Amino acid sequence: MAAELPLKIRVDIRDLWESPKSAVQKSVEELEKTLGYNISPQAQWPALWSGLKDRYPDKATFVPTVCRITIAWYERLRWRFESDHFPDWTEDFLNRLSGARGPGGKIHMYIEPSSTPQLQTTWKANTASFSLTIPKLDPPAQSKVESTFDKDFESIFTPSGDVSVNDDGWAEVASEPHAPALRVPPSQPSEDHPTIRRLPNSDTLPRPTELFAKTPPYFLKLDGNTIQCSHEPSLELLAAYLNKWGKTNTNDSLRRNVLKIELISSEFFPGTNDTLKIDYNMHSYGRPSINPTVILAFIEGVLGYKLIHTTGHTWLYKSDTLFK
Repeated sequence: MAAELPLKIRVDIRDLWESPKSAVQKSVEELEKTLGYNISPQAQWPALWSGLKDRYPDKATFVPTVCRITIAWYERLRWRFESDHFPDWTEDFLNRLSGARGPGGKIHMYIEPSSTPQLQTTWKANTASFSLTIPKLDPPAQSKVESTFDKDFESIFTPSGDVSVNDDGWAEVASEPHAPALRVPPSQPSEDHPTIRRLPNSDTLPRPTELFAKTPPYFLKLDGNTIQCSHEPSLELLAAYLNKWGKTNTNDSLRRNVLKIELISSEFFPGTNDTLKIDYNMHSYGRPSINPTVILAFIEGVLGYKLIHTTGHTWLYKSDTLFK
């Protein structure tokens, strides 16, 4: 494996995957305590890197993403066992594992690149193992990963096409051909069946430039001549547009634009801009205040942010759309 993987990938595998103190290994141990069986994750690293590397130009995000998805797999499965809403499903699941391995025996979960555009987990009866396939797409949002696993686990032992919903909103799942239907509670949240999620481990989160660029919602605040935004590319686009079409000051020997558009580095993270300031390049008495309506029109009309609060002097916007 060493010859097939870049050094950064090998180091991250050692630190974030193989280390007994890693979040991945801890999630495996926690599920084993709840389940009574050891489900061992077997990542096919050369195949994963070969199949997915085009989507990870920054090698530092690859292993953390695989770890994050894997941890979510264990966390969502453990949640189902700890919940009181899936007694029949739990019994069927344990019976399957008991038939596949004796108590204390290991069951493998193989992690491989997917040949389809879907993140998916399945049960392979012929090898008595689980399969987790990761598609060749941009890293998925955490909420998407968790909802996908919740759906897949609900019918993990069911042949495709054997799931239906009755008048009570319950899924009728045939666990085996010609076997009595297994009643599985619906996955939709309700008052007595809330959606529960555990927070991710900080080691599995991508660096800030990746995390906040690919994790909506995005927030933007306009306060006077200052614009703050959690999505750096939004600020960069606004700054580039204002600079490109800015009015030249004919009284300025340097031929600068009337307005100075300045991106400000974040105090939170190095190498990231989270503030845009607009001011006059040359100050003089009687200068009018800067017109905010052009900025507001750009924020709503071009960037697509939606206003969620205003005082008349400040405006707070939000976007739930994932920007590419």
